[in-house]
Amino acid sequence: MSDLPTTRRAVLIHGDGSVSVGEVPMPELGPKEVVVQTAVSLISSGTETGGLRARREHPSEAAPRPTGYSTAGTIIAVSDEVSEFEVGQRVIGMAGECYNHCDFNVGHPMVTVPIPDGVSFDDAVMVCLAGTSMQAVRRLDPKLGEFYAIVGQGLVGQFATQLITLSGGRVAAVDLDAKRLEVALAHGAEIAINPAEQDLTATLRAWAEGEGIDGSLLAYGGPGTEVMQQLSAAALKAPDGHQVGNMVVVGGIRAELSFPVPFGNMDVRPSSRTGPGYHDPAYHMGQDYPRAYVRWSTRRNFVELLRRVADGSFRVSDLISHRFAFEDAGRAYDMIVEGSEWNLGVLLEYS
Repeated sequence: MSDLPTTRRAVLIHGDGSVSVGEVPMPELGPKEVVVQTAVSLISSGTETGGLRARREHPSEAAPRPTGYSTAGTIIAVSDEVSEFEVGQRVIGMAGECYNHCDFNVGHPMVTVPIPDGVSFDDAVMVCLAGTSMQAVRRLDPKLGEFYAIVGQGLVGQFATQLITLSGGRVAAVDLDAKRLEVALAHGAEIAINPAEQDLTATLRAWAEGEGIDGSLLAYGGPGTEVMQQLSAAALKAPDGHQVGNMVVVGGIRAELSFPVPFGNMDVRPSSRTGPGYHDPAYHMGQDYPRAYVRWSTRRNFVELLRRVADGSFRVSDLISHRFAFEDAGRAYDMIVEGSEWNLGVLLEYS
């Protein structure tokens, strides 16, 4: 493997919150790993830029560090122990441990997933973040014909809206951004609610046949106390007056709440990452979880999402709002952090 590069180009986050592209060392190729030349990567506008805002408000002398965790590209080398992958194969890679915004990455096998024929790199990379939505929707456990409110219609909320609709659930999209609500309606939401203009609780209860919603999913970052109280008030109530149903929190919510009475017998469920295995080093390197006990691991979620993209039932291409050249990553992050342009899915393209 002596012909592999010894350095690579990476998007770097600085202590003052600025973003640049610079040279970093190339990791050594391990016995079960593959080298992927990146074609495109997806910026996570929530996870990645939230930290940027904090650094810009409180700059430090912290050393630059790579960022990103969602990529798609082509395998250019495999180690001697790899049999599942081959040079020239198109794959997605999703993990902060090994798949940063870099022109080359050394990927772990279980978070490297083949892209089906006919699926573009741009569409495939969207699946990386959609895995977070799929895990949250599995935690919500939607049922055919039931009513669900999805609060926050960024990418995670948009993906969740589609996945619940695919599961047979009925979706009310909730956001303060009118354009995001339009996008959600075009992707399966039954109604759109702007809480600044409509009473969230009353609108949800009226939509849900006057009885109340079966569940809710919070897919945004920021204050959550009032929203969670409103969703609780909109929930189905048992004859004894207690609310029932599931409430899933996948965004970075901050809330001050009282339990148990205000939430009755609801299940409030946090949801993290893309499914079981995401941060497990042994899983990353090939130690899978038995399917009979862990039906939907991180990798299996990705495989299913890619299958849905390939058959056209899960639509992602029209959720991409911007494409930037990799070397212009700083401009992309500035746009997101400063909100200078409306944006949804923002990609970095590598020449």
